[in-house]
Amino acid sequence: MASELQETLNRIVNKSNILIEKYHALEAENKTLAEQVESLRSELTQLKKLDEQLQLDNKYLKIARTLSPTPEESKEAKQIIASLVRDIDKCISQLNE
Repeated sequence: MASELQETLNRIVNKSNILIEKYHALEAENKTLAEQVESLRSELTQLKKLDEQLQLDNKYLKIARTLSPTPEESKEAKQIIASLVRDIDKCISQLNE
């Protein structure tokens, strides 16, 4: 009877050690995945900002094309708009600091 109890105890200890190892492995994987999620969220935020900026630039270019019938006027309007966009970007970056 004592040997059966010892065998049962050994099996329980072995299984608990296996469970502990699996728990630690899953815990490490969870940490890695959480870091990956955070990284992807940050990248998504940056891409959304870039998308907004590109959409705004596109809108300005469309306006510039409709306002200026000749290529020279169009080029000049684009330069003015690009300058305005740079100024706005500088202001936004200063506000974010």
